[in-house]
Amino acid sequence: LRTDATDMRLLMLEALTDPSLGAGRTGRAYNGNAVLDHIAVEAVSVADPARREPVDLTWAWADYEQENGDYRVVNALTKGEGRQWAVRSHEVEGMRTALFAAAKPFGFAGGTELRVTLHYHSPYANHIFGRVRLTPMQASEQALAQLPPAVSGWYIAGPFFGEPRAGYGVEYGPEKETAFRRGARFRAGEQEDGWRYAPGVIDGQVVGLAASVGSELLARQIYAPTARKLELSMGSDDGLVMYLNGRKVHENQSDRAPAPDQDRVSLDLVPGENFLVCKVVNTGGGAGFYSRMVPREGEFAREMLALVAGDDRVRPAAADAARNGWRVRFSPSYMTAQREIERVAAERAQLLASTPKTMVMREMGSPRETFVHMRGLYDQADKNRPVTRAVPKVLGSLPEGAPRNRLGLAQWLVSDANPITARVVVNRVWEQFFGNGIVRTSDDFGLQGEWPTHPELLDSLAVRFREGGWDMRALVRDIVTSATYRQSSRVRTEVAVADPGNRLLSYYPRQRLAAEQIRDQALYVAGVLVERPGGPSVKPYQPEGLWQEVAMLQSNTRVYQQGMGDDLWRRSMYTYWKRAAPPPTMLTFDAPTREFCTTKRMVTNTPLQALVLWNDPQFVEAARMAAERTIRGQQDDRARVVELYRRATGTTPSDALVDRMLGTLADTRARYAAHPEDADKLLDVGEAQSSAEIAAPELAAWTMLANAVLSSDATIVKD
Repeated sequence: LRTDATDMRLLMLEALTDPSLGAGRTGRAYNGNAVLDHIAVEAVSVADPARREPVDLTWAWADYEQENGDYRVVNALTKGEGRQWAVRSHEVEGMRTALFAAAKPFGFAGGTELRVTLHYHSPYANHIFGRVRLTPMQASEQALAQLPPAVSGWYIAGPFFGEPRAGYGVEYGPEKETAFRRGARFRAGEQEDGWRYAPGVIDGQVVGLAASVGSELLARQIYAPTARKLELSMGSDDGLVMYLNGRKVHENQSDRAPAPDQDRVSLDLVPGENFLVCKVVNTGGGAGFYSRMVPREGEFAREMLALVAGDDRVRPAAADAARNGWRVRFSPSYMTAQREIERVAAERAQLLASTPKTMVMREMGSPRETFVHMRGLYDQADKNRPVTRAVPKVLGSLPEGAPRNRLGLAQWLVSDANPITARVVVNRVWEQFFGNGIVRTSDDFGLQGEWPTHPELLDSLAVRFREGGWDMRALVRDIVTSATYRQSSRVRTEVAVADPGNRLLSYYPRQRLAAEQIRDQALYVAGVLVERPGGPSVKPYQPEGLWQEVAMLQSNTRVYQQGMGDDLWRRSMYTYWKRAAPPPTMLTFDAPTREFCTTKRMVTNTPLQALVLWNDPQFVEAARMAAERTIRGQQDDRARVVELYRRATGTTPSDALVDRMLGTLADTRARYAAHPEDADKLLDVGEAQSSAEIAAPELAAWTMLANAVLSSDATIVKD
């Protein structure tokens, strides 16, 4: 790109991303769901090509950013962090436009050649911009001062547990840092954590944090096109300490509940990237956080920046939003009309809230006549044998005074007159801990099923469960604290002869963990399991193209769009489940397909399970992160091996086993020292960034050892 201007400050990028346009000039097809990892610009003098200088881009804006992850346009200002600007054009039509501001004017007298490099590090080869148009633009300091700051998403680390108020005096690491490092790790005593993307932290909303005594750290990047002051409205539960570019700028040690606008904090921003860290210290009870940027007088709202690019250069929706934003800010008549609309909308909402809602289901005024069906045929009712609502006489009768409807049936199900419900629940819980229930045919609890191996025990637990208020926690406590549960799984010869099926529970029955437990345990040992409850389903690692093999062409779940960040490490119960193509890792470890109700899982032992544990990206990545955690935790190899084994199995390894593990470690060290390219390939598995502080051969050697531990019988089998 050539230009004669010498005082350029902005660069506009327009991307054509419509997949129907075919191949670009590169000869490669390009997909609408494009991502941009990094943009780099170099200015070269036309008159003297030896004169060249990089253009430092310090601010960015885009008319669209993909919403379901950390895909903001400011990510294109960073390099090597694995964050991208994503545009989602395969679902939202239209071109995409971005503006980038430089730290200082660029351009040479006599003409300038701009060399712009767009970096793509997407796992999907065609997720690139097929055609782009670049326009350098001039802008004065006054114009740049009207641009609003650009911000990254929020990232969070912790919680770091400790005594109440102790967090005010502890520095966990990022407080002194002047720039954001996505892969940074922080320690507080025995605790270690790093940054993870926090999509739930939304500006202008009070959000909950971990309800535990300790501290959590929240951070984001703020990009300013010029030096300026930025005022923030903050709130927290409890205290709040803030750092900007490694310097403390605010501290409030109040014990309080979170609310908007509790603190006003003024920040002195430098041009370009500013690193903001907020430490929330919780002294007890719930925890929360609130943040909102207060607009400066004369500063454009973010949505108004489409006017800078021009209506014909941005998506129509962005242009409309810009014009509306301008009207709201500068048109008194428009603002008056807008307030009237909001008043009417509030009245309508109040009216709807006070209007009684229609019940989805309710009892009929007169129950429908029902008769005995001849031989069970629904179309051959015997009109001479009417029946009324009741339970089968062999099972008793409804409680006296109970209504003859669903409510009465529900009351009977949990009444003293019906012992079946409590027995079935107790039997199912017992089966979860021992592999078999007291009634082994848990899917057939009737006369045709097996007789209880310990009927008195079943009755006793059922009665205590029912009379204790159906307390599941108490039931689980009774089972796991019993001598039966805590006994060894070692099988004595004389016992095996007398009780080959272990019906007498003479030893603890060894059993492999369930599919979800194996995955969650690996992530927990790695220190990355996201235990936050609730939220939408997520899509972790899965073989590429699997859904397309079984989906119809018109299916809205034909393409599996893998999640990023925390989505990869959430508990398995939140994994998106497509019944026609369930997660293959789960199926390998005997999870049901969920096409029909399954009361009891079968347990198999196949070579494919070992293949998954050794090669699935989820487990390889977990092993690498467990290895990093282990290396940082101890200084001595023997102590590291013991810590890794104990963290995975809950037991201390014998000296002989430690020696074998150290021997394996020595072998893998030698292998990767001789072939460092193999170490790089191993560490490249997964989306998480490897630590740059640990040599690749050393980390790869520990990764192989951690993978062996996570795949071992001692880890995946409960005994």
